[in-house]
Amino acid sequence: MTEGLAIAGGLTPIAKHSQVLLFRRVSSDWYEVKKINVKRLLQAMDLNEDVHLRPGDMLYVPTSAVGNIKRLIPGAGLGMTYNPHP
Repeated sequence: MTEGLAIAGGLTPIAKHSQVLLFRRVSSDWYEVKKINVKRLLQAMDLNEDVHLRPGDMLYVPTSAVGNIKRLIPGAGLGMTYNPHP
């Protein structure tokens, strides 16, 4: 699974590394969902617990709370500054 994340471009700083969801089809009507703590997996450097992806698997990486708040804060260059003493 970590290889799949790397191929997709890696995890961003605002990704919630501890709650990556793996969706795997188990029948034509049902998906199995497994929550994976990629942060712990990478910190422990124990890739024995790394899940092997199968064709049709989907990974969902949610945004952290900081990432959700960061979306609402204007970035540099979007605002206007005023300097009273030029």
